[in-house]
Amino acid sequence: MVKMVSLSNKAYAELKDIKNIDESFSDVILRLLKNTKDIKQFAGILKDHKSELDLMEESITDDRMPAFLY
Repeated sequence: MVKMVSLSNKAYAELKDIKNIDESFSDVILRLLKNTKDIKQFAGILKDHKSELDLMEESITDDRMPAFLY
């Protein structure tokens, strides 16, 4: 069964750029989806690395700080 899907011009251009000559757009989307990882598999992976987690948290906090506060 074929379904119609609407894409923005930017999404279409991105898909077209990574599409192989022998692939359909459906093939490209399926390939991309197959290569994605479920984020839940990473839950707790750093629980034994407190110092690294602290550095990451500090970096994220700094990145979220508005520039005018520096």
